Amino acid sequence: MLCFLRGMAFVPFLLVTWSSAAFIISYVVAVLSGHVNPFLPYISDTGTTPPESGIFGFMINFSAFLGAATMYTRYKIVEKQNQTCYFSTPVFNLVSLVLGLVGCFGMGIVANFQSVTLRISTEINGDI
Repeated sequence: MLCFLRGMAFVPFLLVTWSSAAFIISYVVAVLSGHVNPFLPYISDTGTTPPESGIFGFMINFSAFLGAATMYTRYKIVEKQNQTCYFSTPVFNLVSLVLGLVGCFGMGIVANFQSVTLRISTEINGDI
C-alpha cells in the first residue's frame, strides 16, 4: 500500500509552485488586458473577467486536486508512522484529512464561481 508513496515529495512542491503560478499568470493577463490596476489589486479581481477567469479557474482546480493528493499522502504517512510508534491519534489524523479535503473542495468552488459572473446573472434575472 505504501509503495505508491515513494517519490511523492514532489506533490507539495508542485502544489505551491502551481498555485503561485495561477495567481501570477492571472494577474499578468488581467493587467495586460487592462482589467485591474497593476498596483496591489485584490487576488479575486484578477480572476473575475474573461480571459483570466478561465485561466484562474483551471489552474485553481488543478491546485485543489494537488492539495487533495497532498492531504491524502500526509494521511497515509502519519498512518504508517503510527504503526511503528505512537505519532498521533488516528482520529486526529482522520479529522485533518477530512478538513483538508473540505478545504480543497472549497477552493474548487471559489475557482468556478466568480462573483462578477454571479452578479451579472442575477441582474439579468431581475433578482436585485
